[in-house]
Amino acid sequence: MEGFSQQEQIKKPFLRITLMRHEEPFYKGKGNDLTEKGAEGALETGRSMVETINTKDELYLLSSPSARTRGTLKLVAEGAGLNDVSQRSVKTLRMGEIRDIERFKERIAELGDGQGKEGIARDQYTDPVYENDPSFIEPNSKKKERLYRSFEYLLRWLSKYQEADKAHVIAVSHFEIITHLIHDVFGIKNVGKYNAPSFGEKVEIEGYHTESDHRILLKVSYNEHSKVVHFNRLNRSIEIEDSVVPESL
Repeated sequence: MEGFSQQEQIKKPFLRITLMRHEEPFYKGKGNDLTEKGAEGALETGRSMVETINTKDELYLLSSPSARTRGTLKLVAEGAGLNDVSQRSVKTLRMGEIRDIERFKERIAELGDGQGKEGIARDQYTDPVYENDPSFIEPNSKKKERLYRSFEYLLRWLSKYQEADKAHVIAVSHFEIITHLIHDVFGIKNVGKYNAPSFGEKVEIEGYHTESDHRILLKVSYNEHSKVVHFNRLNRSIEIEDSVVPESL
């Protein structure tokens, strides 16, 4: 596979994405659906982003349709002083569809004490039932497909309407969606846990144009790990490069 050209390495990013998991919720679907700890965590995340947000960039606030993701995004925006930026719900960022809720509850109980809802993350990446039995839950491959379809739609939107030099997207979704990106870029085991990301954890992405209209160069950072990959727009997939992160990025 071709390496990174010098031209690719010196370009400035046209896109930044802060993709985060919602904060700690009640899972009741009411109000912002966040516990006191979760609400404060979202506000603090927003406050911590103030110095990194360039007001000259085009800002987009996106979330899945759930109350906990919309609530997280609203409080992040409040903490960052972005109350005047409109929020949009994106269906492709929604949580995985549970098709047999009673069986799902039984599955959680089977995981044992101390794991609960978080333990289901490891289960989803170690048991083939999550891919091979669509009557139980939306297959992992479909969830990953939704994630990268969202990214492709975003790129198309920006190619038509972006006016500033760079767009900054702040998006809030669910672990079972975000983990596919972490897995494809780093490998889940390589970042130390299957239940990544935890509540409020972020994946930072910078996008760079390349010499090909069909490939976008991405610098992906998560949990003190950084890696450069390509996003193939034709088959909507992550392509791993045997390369370290260029210093210019």
